[in-house]
Amino acid sequence: MGRLIKNHWARLIILTASAYQIGGAIEGFIWPKVFWDFMTDNLNGAVNPIPVLQILNLLMGLVCIAWEWPLKYLAGSPPHRSIEFRLILYPLSALLSMLLYQGTDPAIYYLIGVGVYFWAYSEGEYYNGSDNGSDYDVPVNKKTSFHGHLNQYFHTTKNIIPAQSQPTTKPTTTTTTRTTTRTITRPVTRRTPISAPSTPNPSDEKQASTSLKRKRTRNADSDSTTNPRTTRTRSRISSPSSTNTNTDPPPSLLIDTIPPNLTLLLVGVNPGLLTGLTGFSYAHPSNLFWKLLHWSGITPIRHRPSDTYRLPELYNIGNTNIVSRPTRDASMLSRAEMDAGVPVLEAKVARQRPEAVCLVGKSIWEAVWRVRRGRGIRKEEFRYGWQDEGENMGKEAGGGWAGARVFVATTTSGLAAGMSVAEKREVWALLGEWVRGRRAVSKV
Repeated sequence: MGRLIKNHWARLIILTASAYQIGGAIEGFIWPKVFWDFMTDNLNGAVNPIPVLQILNLLMGLVCIAWEWPLKYLAGSPPHRSIEFRLILYPLSALLSMLLYQGTDPAIYYLIGVGVYFWAYSEGEYYNGSDNGSDYDVPVNKKTSFHGHLNQYFHTTKNIIPAQSQPTTKPTTTTTTRTTTRTITRPVTRRTPISAPSTPNPSDEKQASTSLKRKRTRNADSDSTTNPRTTRTRSRISSPSSTNTNTDPPPSLLIDTIPPNLTLLLVGVNPGLLTGLTGFSYAHPSNLFWKLLHWSGITPIRHRPSDTYRLPELYNIGNTNIVSRPTRDASMLSRAEMDAGVPVLEAKVARQRPEAVCLVGKSIWEAVWRVRRGRGIRKEEFRYGWQDEGENMGKEAGGGWAGARVFVATTTSGLAAGMSVAEKREVWALLGEWVRGRRAVSKV
């Protein structure tokens, strides 16, 4: 199970509060009362005779629902994508709500939602959008609706396949045996790739319509001791949506960043679905990669995934993966895929010659070990951190380049719960110490 996406949680709390606020405002029209009338009567004029407070609560509740649902015309707008705007708007809504007698409960919900949004903001969940579509998003701040888009919170994505096929008809039948045999033949569609849509032929349509026929046969020779069975054949015309059974995600948009002579090359297992869709490394909000880079001192600030392609320029650090196929999590990769990526990775390292290679995840080192030794690594043979110099990657056989040192780091995936965050930080701190040392030497 992944880490909590706080934006999504806060959104649901605010939707609950705004619906509750609307109900309280409607009840306030029937029974106008200020919650604080036991302390002062100065606020009574806000609810009676003119229901100012009720109207304001009703409008504010509708605005909040339109903001978080969101309404079509608000979805994707800068205020809708902004957590800062929410931190300004919702306290005002809570204030209006708590003045009304029927609005104290939604006021508490608003304050809780504001607290969770502030938590999300302090954790760095954000939306960094641009008009050209190359952006990084915390999913809750996207143009969201309940028409299939909520699946992105469960680390899945839709696969949209361009229409490149035209159905052609072919009668098919399936049979089982009974005493009475009924055969119904109907045309079904089969996807056949073609270059352009064809024009339907009226004669073909007429022939297809007359192809429906029924046959009734009696099996007079059937054995009396045999259970009677009926043969019935039905084939249905497949709709275009039912014929598309391809569930593979689209190809990843992530590009390797491996200029020559890097200080450090970071090697991931494979792109996640959000990474593949955005083209930014470790893009899912639950992934700890960017936090661990900052916590370990590898980067002096906490970068966002949209800075993926700036790392070589800023810190002489590159990124690649041992497998390029995006999946929901690394466990969906086969061992053969992992092993096949090892020689490709070795070739990249030998060609670009980074000073050190960091394998982000135990499974990558296990694949390298299998390919090199023909067997799996034993428990007592595995360790995080720096490996022996004999394990360097990309080294030349003729005794030229000695290869890149190998550092095995923990996985940063939010789906991996085998180690605590503190344990992961401890491992990454060793790598950060080395990077800071190399950076200090290069400045001298």
